[in-house]
Amino acid sequence: MSYYSLWIDTAHAYVYKFTPNGVEETKIEAHVSKEHAHESTDKFYHEVAGKLVNAKELMIMGPGVAKDQFKHHCEGHHHQNLAKAIVGVKAMESHPTKAMMLEKAGEFFKSYHSWTKNY
Repeated sequence: MSYYSLWIDTAHAYVYKFTPNGVEETKIEAHVSKEHAHESTDKFYHEVAGKLVNAKELMIMGPGVAKDQFKHHCEGHHHQNLAKAIVGVKAMESHPTKAMMLEKAGEFFKSYHSWTKNY
């Protein structure tokens, strides 16, 4: 099963793919133009979604509204399969370390899988 965690804010996204061999990380920079903020944010969310096309389970975390906006973006655009893969959204402090992001994702999936293994 392919499961991913995503840490996202308005400037960056970190995609973590959990594999039997470890964790693969992809960093995506948002290039948001103040004149075209909506269009450039939408483009950023599309780029992030493109890195998650194989996700069967996705946990999203971040400090502000970007995590919720990304979830709504997936639900309202052509990312319906990705929207269905979202199993959790969690608030997290700004600028955590990679170790902190992986720890929170690991805790979430351990708990999630223990609750859903019989369903």
